[in-house]
Amino acid sequence: MRNHLRHATAAAIVGLACIAGPTGAHQQWLAPSFSFQSGEGAWLTFDHTFGDQRFRPSSGPGSYYSWWIVGPDGLKSNVPHLFLGKTRTVGEVELTEPGTYRLEAVEDNMAWTRIKVGGEEKWQPGTRADFEGFEVVSSRTYFIKAVAYVTLEKASPAAVAATGDPLEILFDDHPAELSADRMLRVRVLGSGKPLADQEVQLFSEATEGHDASGSCSTDEDGRCELSIAEPGRFLLQTSTEGSYPDGSPTDGFSHRLTVMIELKAAAATTE
Repeated sequence: MRNHLRHATAAAIVGLACIAGPTGAHQQWLAPSFSFQSGEGAWLTFDHTFGDQRFRPSSGPGSYYSWWIVGPDGLKSNVPHLFLGKTRTVGEVELTEPGTYRLEAVEDNMAWTRIKVGGEEKWQPGTRADFEGFEVVSSRTYFIKAVAYVTLEKASPAAVAATGDPLEILFDDHPAELSADRMLRVRVLGSGKPLADQEVQLFSEATEGHDASGSCSTDEDGRCELSIAEPGRFLLQTSTEGSYPDGSPTDGFSHRLTVMIELKAAAATTE
């Protein structure tokens, strides 16, 4: 792709105008059909989509993503059944072993460059070097990831362990044990190291746009906590940005992460 773009004409670039740019500019989520299920086996489906109304499919991510599932044994494999639609990508995978699984949708360190064509600015895949002869407005490298957890029969630890990704959110409590009567305690890491002063935003099913229903800021150990009074599905979001030295293939980087969680109802108390 990059070699082709390096020698592309202006007309060819205009022909790529249907590319909307880095999808991370809009909020994304990965929504599984269930978070907890009893039984020895199950077929799991999920939606991966972007939009301003929580959990309502709006815009599909396209083919720049890869979709993975990490099993209770910690092994990672491609989601075998995928449909790339206009409003969403739909995946289907059979869960054959009891335990916790991690679903991932990742645009992994992909370069996008914003150029001017015919007086209009357009995002295109590639670095600055791929657009020699064009007016380059900006160029960034994106790591964009959506995560969700599902548990079949019983909780297990391997799929919720740290990954060393450029950006990740870990939980003090297992995702299968989150409930509305406990503080939600999280830790934010960047390439395995705690990130201080990192904002974690919380979005409920009722929220729209980019107005969070809650947030917290991490301490020097990358930790912060949120209080959530009601059960249901929620989206956690955090992001980092930075610049690269002059002469680098892109001007800087953007790391963006969303994690879907589901809180159970508070346990009933007896007097």
